[in-house]
Amino acid sequence: MIDSNFSYLSTEHRKTLRQKVFKLLESYGVKLDPHPEMFKILKSADLKVDEDHNSVKFPQPILQKLLEKAPKSFALGYKDKGKSLQLPRPDGTFYARTGTGAHGYIDPETGNYRKVTLKDLAQWANLINQLDEISFLPYLFADDAPTKTVDVHALATLLKSTPKHIWVQPYSSESVEHLIALGAAAAGGYKELADNPVISMIACSLTPRSFKEMDIRIILEAAAAGIPIHACSLPGAGGTSPATIPGTVLLAVAEILAITAMAQAVKPGAPVVACPIIFSTDMRTGRSLQASVEAIRGASLAVQFIKKEFGLPTHCYGSGTDSPTVDGQSFSERSMLMTWMAACGLDIFGGVGQLEVATAVSPLQLIIDNEILAMARRLVAPFNFDDDQLAWEALTSVSPGQDFLTLDHTLEHCRDGLNPITFIRSARGDWEGAGGKSLLDRAKDAYETMQNPENRYAAEEALVKELDDLVSAADRAIS
Repeated sequence: MIDSNFSYLSTEHRKTLRQKVFKLLESYGVKLDPHPEMFKILKSADLKVDEDHNSVKFPQPILQKLLEKAPKSFALGYKDKGKSLQLPRPDGTFYARTGTGAHGYIDPETGNYRKVTLKDLAQWANLINQLDEISFLPYLFADDAPTKTVDVHALATLLKSTPKHIWVQPYSSESVEHLIALGAAAAGGYKELADNPVISMIACSLTPRSFKEMDIRIILEAAAAGIPIHACSLPGAGGTSPATIPGTVLLAVAEILAITAMAQAVKPGAPVVACPIIFSTDMRTGRSLQASVEAIRGASLAVQFIKKEFGLPTHCYGSGTDSPTVDGQSFSERSMLMTWMAACGLDIFGGVGQLEVATAVSPLQLIIDNEILAMARRLVAPFNFDDDQLAWEALTSVSPGQDFLTLDHTLEHCRDGLNPITFIRSARGDWEGAGGKSLLDRAKDAYETMQNPENRYAAEEALVKELDDLVSAADRAIS
């Protein structure tokens, strides 16, 4: 990542925030739903467990030792292990993933809003397969799947449809083991899943400083299986967290460190991604906002602090909008969000293609986001300062007043620039001659070319059958 001079945090600010985070966890701790197994593990790690009040406190020396066990680099798996996603990204930039859990779908042909179906999810995955800037994906909420096992059906659909890494958000405690079983089937077994984790899981706090049984189970089972955990805090400034952004960030970091510590107590070395997904609250309506200036400031402050102070990979919204449609507001908010989070060193950009505070998605927005991501990546990619990039020979061979157009050096580098597909750079006459199409029109054209009914990445028949059998077992078990 570029060595930016921009930071919200002075040395003194970092020291203050660190002291407050440790004090909050040491003196006040967190609350867990009653869970004897986790309580036993945390006691053995010398944390202060009060089972009568279902609370856990984290003495600073113990917490520091647990945090040191969390790896600072690891990989998110791909079906093709050679394409696994190394964290941090070796080129110093970022990975991107699409939005999770959205139940609304903006039809790319009609522009109408409707509920997501499993067929939509398969087509969504096939589209993502063709977009190089998007490295992994979670599932959407499919309205036509059984309610109690919708997450199981959705994960199976993605595993049949894409070779890319899948970020899993369980919807119930009962489904966790079935989701892991699906991941193991795709990886070739449980041992293979630990070696090449083709899925990762999100574990969330119930802000402020509380954890549901489901998320405790996720921490236990994912850590034990070697599946990377996205330690997620989702505070809403002024609602579930303080109205001030630094106070909200303090709370979010405390919750993330609590998850990280619990994962290390379960299995030292368990891979954890810090995931501070910061919202602000519109005090006029009570609505949560993801793309407000306050939310962006909070997310970037949290990312900067976690990376500099604890060295963990970071993941939060790097795209998205509060607008319900693909419009100027959407483009403005997500472009600002992408650029800002790239400059702050975020490792994983979430929310690509999503609208309406992550409750809807649009294939057209997805295609456009793919290009904005490419631009943001190019903005923060480090420069090389060797003689070729400094054009030393070219500079010393051209006389003052001449041009560089005919030099071999120019020919060698004439294709280095980013070449967008839906963004245009033509003169007005050429643009009008091609029909005067808007960005959305051009995205529709790109979508039409990607509408391939044959998914060349579809899973083999044997895996499809195994996945279907596991889904049927989950349907029987969770009723």
